[in-house]
Amino acid sequence: MSALRPGRDRDPSAVEGAGTALRHAFRAGVIGRVVYGTISVMSVLIVYDGWSRLELRGVLGVIVGPVVAMFVSHIFSSALAQQVDLRRNLTGSEMIATIRSESRFLLLALPPVLLAVVTNIAGAALTTSVQVILWVGVASLGFWGGLAGRRAGFSGWHLVLATAAGLLVGLTVLALQVFLQPGTAANGGSV
Repeated sequence: MSALRPGRDRDPSAVEGAGTALRHAFRAGVIGRVVYGTISVMSVLIVYDGWSRLELRGVLGVIVGPVVAMFVSHIFSSALAQQVDLRRNLTGSEMIATIRSESRFLLLALPPVLLAVVTNIAGAALTTSVQVILWVGVASLGFWGGLAGRRAGFSGWHLVLATAAGLLVGLTVLALQVFLQPGTAANGGSV
C-alpha cells in the first residue's frame, strides 16, 4: 500500500480543522455523488407536471423528497454492502457511522431549495423558479465537470472539454423535457 500524498490523499476519518468539509467536497467520490444527485433532482423537476397547481411548500417537497429517498437508499445499500463484507449485522455504532457518512447527501437539496425560496421572495412564478433551478443545475454540472478535470490534472483544451462535457450532460437532461413533455414544447413552452 502506498503512502498518502500530502495535500492530495486524505484519510476521510481524519479531522483537520477549518476547511475540512470544503476539501472533502472536492474528492472524487463526493463529486460523483453531487453530479448524480443534481441530475436526479433535475430529472424529477423536469418530469413533474403540476407546477401551476403548487405553492412554494409543494415545490420544496418535490425537491426535497427525491433527495431524502436517495439518502435512504444510500444508507440501505451501504449497510447491505457492509454486512456482506463483514459477514454479520452492523452494530449500532457502525449503523450510526453509516448514517452520518451518508447524511452529507442531504445537502444536495440546499441549493435548489434556496433558489426556489429566493426567486419566490423576488416575486417569480414557481414555473420560473423551477426553470432557474434547472439552468443553475446545468451550470453546476459544468462546474463539477471542470473541477473533476482539474483534479485529474487536465489543463488547456482537456479542461475545457471536461467542463463542456458537464454542460452537455446538463443540456441533455434539459432536452429530455422536450421528449417527456411534448405537449408543453409543442404549444410554445420553454425549457
